[in-house]
Formats: sequence, C-alpha cells, structure tokens
Amino acid sequence: MAIKKVHQSHVARRKAPSRIIRELVSHRKLKSTGIALRLVEVMPLNKAGRRHPHSHPGMEEVIYVQKGTGRAWVDKKTAPIRPGDAILIPPGARHMMINTGKNPLVLLCAFSAADPENHYREHPEIAYTG
Repeated sequence: MAIKKVHQSHVARRKAPSRIIRELVSHRKLKSTGIALRLVEVMPLNKAGRRHPHSHPGMEEVIYVQKGTGRAWVDKKTAPIRPGDAILIPPGARHMMINTGKNPLVLLCAFSAADPENHYREHPEIAYTG
C-alpha cells in the first residue's frame, strides 16, 4: 500500500469570508473516509471586518492554533487563544476564530467526517465586529 501524503504548498488556497483555506485531507484530497484536515489562515479583525459564525451539525471539530493570537467564539462565549492551544468544537456548536493580532492567525482544523462541506451551516443572524 502506498503512503498517501500531500504538502501544503501543493494544495490550492480557497478564499472564504475573512480567511484562506487549504484542504489537506478529505474525501476529495487523499480519499479519506472518516476525517478531514484543513490549514486555515484567519485575517486580522481590522482587515476582515464584520464576521458571523458557522456550525457543523453532526460533526466535531478540533482547532489547533499554530501561529498568531485571537479569540475563540463558541456559542456566544469567548476565550483568548495562542499558539499551542487546542479547542474542541462540539457537533452543532456555533463558532468562529477571531484574529486579534496584526498577522494571520494560522490554524489546523480537524473534522470527524471526511466531507466537512456537507456538515456546514452559516449563521448570518449573528455578527461579531470586535
């Protein structure tokens, strides 16, 4: 069996509101069957502007902070985040990571499903401006 691997430099960057996403592992990338992994860069709040949270019904997410500083917003509660922090997002919890620094907030996001886009819901009724 061949080792399935990908380097982040070979993965296209996809723009999303206030962030850039690289899908490293999923049902599309490396043909995973039960897990996904994304590298996400969140832009600073002063550049990103108004944001709103999202949720993943039926799927957990773990967010690991690689670089930068910010705040984790989960179901209307916030906590400061910094490199080395890991955050567990329960299934269906509304959440977003907010960059309070001047450089991108770099996160690794792991999902308990291989197809996180099919477990995604935006919440435009909630806005965060800092």
